[in-house]
Amino acid sequence: MSRNQLNLFQSRKSHRKFDRNKSVSPDRLDQIFQDALRAPSWANTQPWEIYVATGDTLEALRTAYLAAYDRSEPTAPEVPIPPEWPDALQDRSRRNGILMFENAGIAREDQKAREANWRNNFQFFEAPVLAVICQDRSLTDWSTMDLGTFAGYLLLAAEYYGVQSVPAFSSVAYPKLLREALEIPDHLLIRSGIELGYALAGHPYNKHVSEREPLRSLVHYKS
Repeated sequence: MSRNQLNLFQSRKSHRKFDRNKSVSPDRLDQIFQDALRAPSWANTQPWEIYVATGDTLEALRTAYLAAYDRSEPTAPEVPIPPEWPDALQDRSRRNGILMFENAGIAREDQKAREANWRNNFQFFEAPVLAVICQDRSLTDWSTMDLGTFAGYLLLAAEYYGVQSVPAFSSVAYPKLLREALEIPDHLLIRSGIELGYALAGHPYNKHVSEREPLRSLVHYKS
């Protein structure tokens, strides 16, 4: 099947274990970001700025993140985490977590394996590329929605070019470290992060495919 025939929306999923020794070439990254930059935005404002870590910069960040995690440093994302989710959303999240651990072969009582799984988040899933998505602090939710559109384009562009991905809260959990390593200016708010790379085939962390709610429960037609 050619790339043009692929249903990217169905084939793309989040991967949580990458081959850190298999880099994504600069030319391939340029192709991915060039396509992602075609995302629409309010009046073509294109309110996103992306800082990309690879190579030695990413390895230094990986080391710093793991050190922060291992000393139990509190996470401090610049975008607040919801204090609670509506019941339906919380239920989806709970079901997803249960299935993720089951697919990874991690038993509920295996605290050591669960800790290793969570720690994997803070080494960027061993991905060779980290993209940090930022926006000007003065912008409103409309521009934040544009950033979400860009992120979706980025995930699908990566899939098109045979590169796997995962958007993750943990990637922006320590923004001070990101600002220092990537020289992100203060006027920009660190919104989200996406890891890119080549997934380790057959790894238990990559078996999970998240469920989706039935179309009619989320899409409401009125004729």
